[in-house]
Order: sequence, then structure tokens, then C-alpha cells
Amino acid sequence: MNRTSLALALAAMLSLSLTGCGEKQEAAQVQAEKAAPVAAATATATFEAQVAAFEKNNLLALLQSSLPQQQWEEAKADWERNRAEPITEEDRKEWADSWGKLTAPDGVNQIMAEVEPKLAEAKPQMAGMVAMMQGIAMMSVQNNQELTDAQKQQATSLLQGLSGWLNTTDFTDAAKMRAALTALADGMRATKIATLEDLHALSFEDLLAKGGVMLGAFKQSLDVYGLSLDQIAKSMKAEVLTETGDTAKLKVSYSLFGTPLSYESEMQRIDGKWYGKDLLAQIEKATAEAESEGDATAEADATDGDSDSETAATGEGEGES
Repeated sequence: MNRTSLALALAAMLSLSLTGCGEKQEAAQVQAEKAAPVAAATATATFEAQVAAFEKNNLLALLQSSLPQQQWEEAKADWERNRAEPITEEDRKEWADSWGKLTAPDGVNQIMAEVEPKLAEAKPQMAGMVAMMQGIAMMSVQNNQELTDAQKQQATSLLQGLSGWLNTTDFTDAAKMRAALTALADGMRATKIATLEDLHALSFEDLLAKGGVMLGAFKQSLDVYGLSLDQIAKSMKAEVLTETGDTAKLKVSYSLFGTPLSYESEMQRIDGKWYGKDLLAQIEKATAEAESEGDATAEADATDGDSDSETAATGEGEGES
């Protein structure tokens, strides 16, 4: 199995993490997600549908409304190729050191035993670290020549709110760390994914359904530290600034750390449905880079093959002489 593909699959699932909901709840969510609409008719309606899907931890609906049909099919095909690859011993070790370690019966206790001394060591340094990071970030924003004055003001407001959160949240609190890890571990167990074979048995839609359950736990783990992603999502409002043909520009307003913020987002209409222009560009770039990397690997393999052939031929010639 390709280790990078495995790492990406695990990172996507772990970063979304989940709550310890029951099996009946998970089954109900799977059915709801499979029946979810793909996209809405207007740019603002599409954005609102995506926010609603995020709030409901419905990754299937979120991804379906974010990807045109071609990209959706390509994503499914990529997953099918990944799960068809053989599982190596190295893959099993990586799994045991990550997923397996946290989901073990005493996994949280073992991790806390490793982490607590480091948390205690970092505690007296935390305030200074936060102040230093704030200063560096503020300077970086002000010196950025690509940002407009309005964008710099938005970034500064964001950093000020972020600093307020960092300064009032004790990230070295062992009890908080234990609660956050427990939420993740319980959620991971709730997916019923215990082995790599379990992971490979999932269809693309089922993988997203499991990831949706995990998203709930990730939110729960952040709630421990006073950061509610759902509250941020609920505060999001979109309005059309301009719409010309198949292109629209939205102004998205939201509240973060009690600070009102906004940004502009471009949407593109494809086959009557609206999609984020930046996301499409990122997908196109990632696809091109992957193809380039694949071509480079194939070329390197071919070169190695030619070298081996030449070496073998030289050896045969020397033997004959």
C-alpha cells in the first residue's frame, strides 16, 4: 500500500475526529448522508448548504456540494485505488503507532504519561511563547506587500482575537488534554475501524460517513479549549457582491473569538451548480503536481531499468572476454 495515500487517508479522518455516538446514531447518519442533496441553485444557497452540512457533520453532503461531478468521480477512483493496494508491515506499524495507540484500552493513559511532564515543563514558558508568536505574526502581516490595507486590518483583528483566546486558555492543563484525547479516542472506537482491513473495506461514501462521525469528536475536543467550530459556522452569513455570467463574488461575514470578520470568496457555476473557485484551482494544482510526480517516478524507474540492463550487459561482456 502506498504510505503517502495511507497517511492522507488517516490524516483526513484523524483531523476530523468524532464523538462517541452510538451505532444506531451512526447508521441513521449514514442513511441521511446518502440521501443528501448534491448542490443548491444559487451561489449563496450553495454556501449556506455547505455550512449546514458542516454543522451536521455531514461530510458526504459537504464534499458533494463542493466538487463538480468529474472531480467527485476522480476522488472516488483515487480512494478505490488506495484501498486496493496491498497492506505492508510498515503500514501496520504506522497504524499501530497512531490509530492503534490512541484507541487501545489504556491508550489515553499511556499518552498522558508521556505528555504530562512536557506540559508541566512548558507551563511557565507558555505566556512568553504566545507573546512572541503574536509579535512575529503581527509583523508578518504588516510587512506583507501582497495584502491590501483592508486585508491587513482583517488579519490584525483576527490575530488580536486569536491572541485573546490563547492568553485565556491553559493548553498545559493536563485535565483538558485528557478530556480532548478521550473525546478523540472514544470517537475513533465508535467508527468500528480497528484494523487497516476495516479501513480498506469501506466504500468512499462510507469512509465519508465515518469521517463525519469523527468530525463531531474533533469539534468536541476543541470545545474543551473553548473553541466552538459550530458557533463560528452559525455566525457565517453570505451576500452576493457581484455576479457576472458563471462567476460570482460573495462577501462572507462571521464572528471569531468575539471579533466580527469577513472575507471575499469567488464562486464558479459549472453545469448549473456553484462551486468555490479557489477550491477548484487547488484541486487542479494538486492533480497537476501528482501527475508530474508520477511522470518523474516513471522516468526514474525507466532510467534505473536501463542502468540495470547496461550493467548486466557489461558483466556478460566481461565474462565472455
